[in-house]
Amino acid sequence: MISEQEIYKVLLFEFPYFKKINEEKRILLCQRVKYFIEGTDFIPKKGLDITNRMKILIAACSQQLTLGFKKHYEYAYFDKIIVYPEKYLSTHTEKYHSGEMNTAGIVVLSWEDFYKGIKIDNDARNVGLHEFAHALEFMDIANKDVDETFAACLDKFTVFADYYLHNKSDKPLFRSYANTNLSEFFAVATEYYFESPNEFAIQEPELFNILKRAYKQNTAPKAPKLKKPTIEKTKDVVFGSYIPLLNYLGEIVLYTSISVISIFIGIMAPAVGIIIFVTSFYFVIVFFLKDSFTLHKMYVQIHQPLLKRIIKKVLPSKYKYETDVYYSDVMYVSAQEFDFNNKRDLLSQYKEGYWYTLCHVQKGKIYYAKQSTNDLNYDRVLRFLYREKMVGTRIDGEYKKYR
Repeated sequence: MISEQEIYKVLLFEFPYFKKINEEKRILLCQRVKYFIEGTDFIPKKGLDITNRMKILIAACSQQLTLGFKKHYEYAYFDKIIVYPEKYLSTHTEKYHSGEMNTAGIVVLSWEDFYKGIKIDNDARNVGLHEFAHALEFMDIANKDVDETFAACLDKFTVFADYYLHNKSDKPLFRSYANTNLSEFFAVATEYYFESPNEFAIQEPELFNILKRAYKQNTAPKAPKLKKPTIEKTKDVVFGSYIPLLNYLGEIVLYTSISVISIFIGIMAPAVGIIIFVTSFYFVIVFFLKDSFTLHKMYVQIHQPLLKRIIKKVLPSKYKYETDVYYSDVMYVSAQEFDFNNKRDLLSQYKEGYWYTLCHVQKGKIYYAKQSTNDLNYDRVLRFLYREKMVGTRIDGEYKKYR
């Protein structure tokens, strides 16, 4: 059994990242390293003897990426790590590798290359970070347990990465291997984020900012911050309609109906009336009172239900996100087709069309807003978002690119 004291000692002397974080995070990292080791099968190859020290350093590299996560930091799907003493012949590519991620839940590493990667922490070459970044990305794609904000940010990152690969190949910040595909671009960018953060933040601030949100860590605190322009409210609507009076009247009718029914039942059975009243309002708030949105050319307007607006006035700490949102804060918009034939959905005024879900991030928290339409031409909306506003786009759950 490896103790946290042993982990702390190894990391203090051999893991450069450990010296860059405060004591609170060091203790958290040690706890997570211990948890990771206990749930992972380390498999040696070619006669290698895997020591506690090696397990600690490999586990710490994995947890370096997810230290900002509150949950889903343990790579639950990846429960095996194969370690070779040096570069090995991959059975998948029949080439010599220093590391790889296997979709069967296995990470493979060359110890020689891995250790070189963590000891030299300013060259943006770290096979451990690279392969564990692949693991996180795969868990998102395969709908395994992964941090919700991280998953949302990957959509946004993919748009910028796609643009970078097709428009900045002549002036690359990243080494050439990043140009292989979007997945390798993400893994290489992760290496730069942790090992060459200042250069990254200065040359590609938008990409850097997305990874800062994804990993919930700021690796370049002294780098200049992105300046956002002032939002000028206009009526140039691209998508979405919202009539406050009609929506508020609908809410008032709903609340009144719940209250009248609860009072009527409460006269005969007070306890039952109270239960119905509380339960009804709970379901209304959780399942029906969703934010909606309108897309303008320069910003997104979030519309909160009347009850949320009242709560926000009474309890300022609740629902304190901005309702005028920059497109830089919108991670993705997904379109989901619905068709109820002769049945009307309680949440939509249309029989068929598309539900649009907008995901935005503010102050490290993730929020959603919905909008429905009977316009079946989803391409118009998604193309505008992807091409002009660099927002990730999905259709029926599948990522969609517009070049």
